[in-house]
Amino acid sequence: MSLDPIVDELHQQRAEKMERLGFDFESFFRDLKEQEKLSLVPPLSPPDLAPSAHGAHGCQGR
Repeated sequence: MSLDPIVDELHQQRAEKMERLGFDFESFFRDLKEQEKLSLVPPLSPPDLAPSAHGAHGCQGR
């Protein structure tokens, strides 16, 4: 168990869902995508990981 009860709860919910779906990852993924469609909250986009104009770490002229 982790020190974070929220993380523990998420792990527990995922384990229960996987058990209900017979440990079928494709079914798990389809279920997640269906939940995403029904959600009122738009999905998050991953951050842009491209280096900035000031270099990979934003440092100038070291």
